[in-house]
Amino acid sequence: MDEARSEEQDNPGSIRMITLGEGGTPLIKSCSIGPSVGLSNLYFKLENLNPTGSYKDRFAAAAISDLVSKNAVVCVGCSSGNTGAALAAYSAAAKLPCILAIVDSAPEAKLRQMQIYGATLVRIKGFGTDAAVTETVSNGLARLAGDLGTTVQISAFRYAPVGMARVQSIAHEIADALPTIEHVFSPAGGGGLTLAVARGFDAAEKHPAASPAVHCVQPEGNDTIATPLRDGHARARTVVCTTSISGLQVANVMDGHETLAACRNSGGTGYSVSDSVVFEIQARLAHEEGIFSEPAGAVALAGAIRAVELGELDSEANVVCLVTGSGFKDEASQTRMVASTVGVPSVDSLDAFERIVRETLSQEGRQS
Repeated sequence: MDEARSEEQDNPGSIRMITLGEGGTPLIKSCSIGPSVGLSNLYFKLENLNPTGSYKDRFAAAAISDLVSKNAVVCVGCSSGNTGAALAAYSAAAKLPCILAIVDSAPEAKLRQMQIYGATLVRIKGFGTDAAVTETVSNGLARLAGDLGTTVQISAFRYAPVGMARVQSIAHEIADALPTIEHVFSPAGGGGLTLAVARGFDAAEKHPAASPAVHCVQPEGNDTIATPLRDGHARARTVVCTTSISGLQVANVMDGHETLAACRNSGGTGYSVSDSVVFEIQARLAHEEGIFSEPAGAVALAGAIRAVELGELDSEANVVCLVTGSGFKDEASQTRMVASTVGVPSVDSLDAFERIVRETLSQEGRQS
């Protein structure tokens, strides 16, 4: 094992941690969107800055380290994109073969990222969008992994609690940076991230003031948890998944029941948002905050803005939105964001460039 890519724990018998430098991501205050919607203290937790571009690196670091400690011969898992990229990267660092079942609608850019790290991919029809197929595939992968003497790596507490426990560190870092927090907005597909964050705040004993309401935000086309939570139901529900938001396409109940309960116990509720609003917020994050997220990374903010519209947030409250993944992961959304712009002009002199600069400043009312 390359010692530069691992960390020995101090206590005897502990596992060797495979790390690529995950975690420790910035918590930054909104400079534009917050004030524009009436939130004086809106913050973004930039999980898009992890090594492979998403919070799933926290999961993969712990999951692959656990496999190595148990002398596993393979990493078997599934993904719609970010989990697969993280598992592939950390498997490469651990010199462990990585074989992944892929959600039917996973973006090609995410598949290429997994392949760059050396993973073997197999796309399964209906996986991710059809609840019955998703349940069958997930359970079948767990059985297959068991037959191979290992555990399946699906980013849900139901299947991979060791990896998901590490995701709770997001809450610990937020509490370290901002000891008083009233609200945290988290996107959800199967619910694992939101559940991890809620549990993480419960465990943040050295920060007793950090006990925020954790809110679950989902696309309308994958509303397994958010509306049941808001409507007072005790359990999540299966759906026919119709959202195009990659990473949040989990039609069956994965960690949904536990997530619903954890959010409710924290004082949180659910918000469902349309794909079109998510794409709008993704563009606003880039244009107004300089944050380039994938669509799923804009879902939490879409939920927070919806909460403002409903009059459910105090304007002075400390509000944190999770930005979960990088915009470089989703080419379709990149194309959508720039589709209305003109192509890059070509000029034959510096004078022409200067003219364009002055015209642009004049149009924006910034000419000196």
